[in-house]
Amino acid sequence: MPGEPGPRVHRWHLDVGSSTHRLAQNALTPHAECMENTDKEFVEMAAPEYWYSYAQELAETADQIYRSSKQQWIAYLHRGADGSVRTARRPFVSRPVLLLYGLSIENLIKGLLISENPSFLAGGKLSKHLLGHDLLKLVGRLRSINIEAADYDLLALLSDVVPYLGRYPVPKSAQDIKPEKHITEDVYSACKALFDRLEMQLYRLNFQGIDGPDGVRFANLRLTHLDAKADFITNELPETWHDFQREFKEAEDKGAN
Repeated sequence: MPGEPGPRVHRWHLDVGSSTHRLAQNALTPHAECMENTDKEFVEMAAPEYWYSYAQELAETADQIYRSSKQQWIAYLHRGADGSVRTARRPFVSRPVLLLYGLSIENLIKGLLISENPSFLAGGKLSKHLLGHDLLKLVGRLRSINIEAADYDLLALLSDVVPYLGRYPVPKSAQDIKPEKHITEDVYSACKALFDRLEMQLYRLNFQGIDGPDGVRFANLRLTHLDAKADFITNELPETWHDFQREFKEAEDKGAN
């Protein structure tokens, strides 16, 4: 029957040496197995869990870059023909950090859209509603979460960063040139706050799994670093992060012997 899980495969995400722990108990067929139905394989690989995985890794990388280099600047000294002198400077990591957060939030939004509308993956291709980098358009399609008014300016900024300002000195044509905006502590904090709200909503929608198209059952997602804040978790969960650490270590040691 559609929606019934196939052979259960438990997949757990481990962040070694990090305070952030993600556990995803996945009922999907392993990607390494030969799939008779390529549309089904596509749906499995496009599950919300994987959009979240990309989003979380991009955001953590942005955080590490920003924390380690936010006091570094690129300085410019302009000497005019008339003898005038002008100075300018920008944060050294502004472009890569904003680019990474733009891509991260784009992945989160698309994971949420799929969580709300699994049919967006039907037929082994992404729906037109998932395409593009315009975060304002994408977030406008969400129905399960309210976006705060202050977030729209941030989303507009990131929508310019991902296809253009975060990657190239100029856009495709002169008419599309826009002034560059640099990262500040307030912008960085806004990126993290928006990520946190979208992350929690994706956890909420995927905690008990979702029926996807083509008979695929999306994973029961477990994000242990959010459990204490998740108001939708009302019962004590059977497996903790420490349980997973122990089981992972035992299995890893056994495999090495």
